[in-house]
Amino acid sequence: MAIVAAVILAIGGAAYFLFFTPVPVIEIIVPPAARSIEELSGAQFDPAGVVNSEDFRSLRRYAGQPSVGQTGRPNPFVKY
Repeated sequence: MAIVAAVILAIGGAAYFLFFTPVPVIEIIVPPAARSIEELSGAQFDPAGVVNSEDFRSLRRYAGQPSVGQTGRPNPFVKY
């Protein structure tokens, strides 16, 4: 009888904590500088300004384009 009561008490406690305890608010987790979505959506980005900037044009490629090697047998259904 005590075991059944303990199981019911554990299930009731778990249900209480899952469904009835207050949920931590997102504003507490997010830093104050990033709280407002309006601030983030109002950010302006000019891709042409980035591509045409002197810093972007001064970048160099140190590796060539990757090449596609042999990806398998020409006919994968032929016996070995």
